[in-house]
Amino acid sequence: MGSAAAGSQRSFSGDRKAAWEGLLQCQARLMQRLGQELEDAGKIPLSTYDVLVQLAEHGGRLRLRDLVDRVVLSQPGLSRKVARLADEGLVERLPDPHDGRGVVVKLTRAGRAALRSAAVVHIAGVERAFTDQISDQEAAVLAGVFGRLLQEP
Repeated sequence: MGSAAAGSQRSFSGDRKAAWEGLLQCQARLMQRLGQELEDAGKIPLSTYDVLVQLAEHGGRLRLRDLVDRVVLSQPGLSRKVARLADEGLVERLPDPHDGRGVVVKLTRAGRAALRSAAVVHIAGVERAFTDQISDQEAAVLAGVFGRLLQEP
């Protein structure tokens, strides 16, 4: 056990440590910037955009327990968010036909319209702050690394 711990400590240094810290700092900075751009444009908040885009990309509906794996919110946070979005008419909460205790979250027409409107601002921001800043080769490397990391249990 001691050698594994020592190996872990050695691997968390130099470029590996810089990569980890850079990932965290870039993610925080980009989310703040993208959220502010949506707010400045009078669009839906970034957390709402995240939920709505996940629903849109999965046929307009997902079970709540599946949605939680796709957004950056905890289960209780997502439940509260979905309740607010339902109150705003952006989603509907429906009984899960396969699980009597479960909930299916369905994107409404109003939710699709809000998403379409916000997407123009959001995509332009992502392009300006991220995709325009990296080469195609760097994008391929990042996609490969992140794809592999997301496959880890």
